[in-house]
Amino acid sequence: MLGAIDVGGTKLLAAVAGDDRRPGAAVRRATPAERPVETLVGMLDEARRGEPLTGIALAVPGPFDRAAGALVNPPNMPPSWHHLALADRLGARYGCPVLLENDANCAALAEARAGAAAGCRSVVYLTVSTGIGSGVVVDGAPVTGRHDTEGGHQVLWPSWLGGPACHCGGHGCLETLASGLAIERRFGVAADRLEDPAAWEDVGRWLGLGVVNAIALHDPDVVVLGGGVCQAWDRFWPSLSATIDTALFLQPRPPVVRATLGEDRNLWGALALAG
Repeated sequence: MLGAIDVGGTKLLAAVAGDDRRPGAAVRRATPAERPVETLVGMLDEARRGEPLTGIALAVPGPFDRAAGALVNPPNMPPSWHHLALADRLGARYGCPVLLENDANCAALAEARAGAAAGCRSVVYLTVSTGIGSGVVVDGAPVTGRHDTEGGHQVLWPSWLGGPACHCGGHGCLETLASGLAIERRFGVAADRLEDPAAWEDVGRWLGLGVVNAIALHDPDVVVLGGGVCQAWDRFWPSLSATIDTALFLQPRPPVVRATLGEDRNLWGALALAG
């Protein structure tokens, strides 16, 4: 039996799967400020119901240390999660291999196999939720970088032009302008309660620039957007799409589509890599 955990800034999901790598019912918890490993162990134990695990994969936000199997300092995670050796701790508990993969890469892999990007060779995925992350899959495998950081920290509004401070230490990152946290900070209301059309137009423009940068860098077959903020797709899509048309040069526009899998897409992607 394989285990998978989706580690997010506001919630955690855990599930197990057999040889078919299809996740069972997910165990859900709010992301705790303290005792993170104990929380993850409790979730896996609830999901596995006494069955042994032969491998575990975690979908995690960056940056993380792939070789060490440890989180580094993900900006949206509580301090108790920083510099956390998850692979060693969980491996010692369950006696099986444990790997960490970028959460957006897991989502990209799931959407490429069975979702909005099925049949596409190269896929860019942007997750827009508490923060913003990015993943790339080519020929069915995640593309990894040296430090496994997050695409949401691309700078669109630099400090010398007055861009807002980001909790990563920079200024004007995409995450400070269009993530769930940014929407609440900028407009005074959570994304699921934001009604102002002008606010959503602004969010769509910033997301559109992030998509343009992703297209220019990766030249993908398709760009997929997912995450909680995408529940408001119809509100920001017109300005996002118009921004792509205005700002993208030198190459044709690829399809830019909404993710079709549910919130357990990261678990599907992680299970594809586990064991």
